[in-house]
Amino acid sequence: MTDLNLWFHEAYAAVFPRHTVYSDKFPVEMKASEEDSEGWIEWKLLKGTLQASRYHQVEKQFGVLFPESFIDWHKSYYFLDGDCSIIRLPASNPSQPLEELKRSLDWYVAQQLIPQQLYPFAEEGNDTGPLVFDGREKMPGNEFPIRVYDHEFGGELQGLSPIIFSSFSKLLECLTHYLTQLKTRRNFEIIPDFFTIDPQGAGKTGVDYWLGWSGMQSANFERFGY
Repeated sequence: MTDLNLWFHEAYAAVFPRHTVYSDKFPVEMKASEEDSEGWIEWKLLKGTLQASRYHQVEKQFGVLFPESFIDWHKSYYFLDGDCSIIRLPASNPSQPLEELKRSLDWYVAQQLIPQQLYPFAEEGNDTGPLVFDGREKMPGNEFPIRVYDHEFGGELQGLSPIIFSSFSKLLECLTHYLTQLKTRRNFEIIPDFFTIDPQGAGKTGVDYWLGWSGMQSANFERFGY
């Protein structure tokens, strides 16, 4: 898993520049360039220093459980952006490393989902709502399957999608592949590869969801050229 953590970040950086608007809250230890004339500054990946115990504190605070693979990934590096377009993962700023993760748990819909053992941790790329770990069945290492929740349902289970990834490890493997392939292939051509990478999740109950994404991306390319 450790290698996959790094591969993900390397693939991400090859597609999305590590730039952010400079402010006095910018962590100086992540500085990779001077501020440019438009106020942008480049940031660099930093090796993480958080212990798993910090995540267990968050679990206790909000009444949730995180997969071991998710904790391992999130604590491995400090990074300022995790928006992969199709999925927005929580960033980890060294000054407030768990802030985005906590924010995903501290709002109205999350408060309705958590008692039902559905644990938000990321955002769906079309703003449908959060990605959730489905903790309703115990799994070794808390390696729960992942679903999307439509926030318009306000906590009702009708808003819960089928499983789109069988685990966080498979999510990370699929995203890393997606980002790596974007250099040479159209986005809508890559998504069906998820079915082979994660046959028990994306390639099983998640097929319709991901074909929907691929179809939307293809239509956008036909209409707008991207």
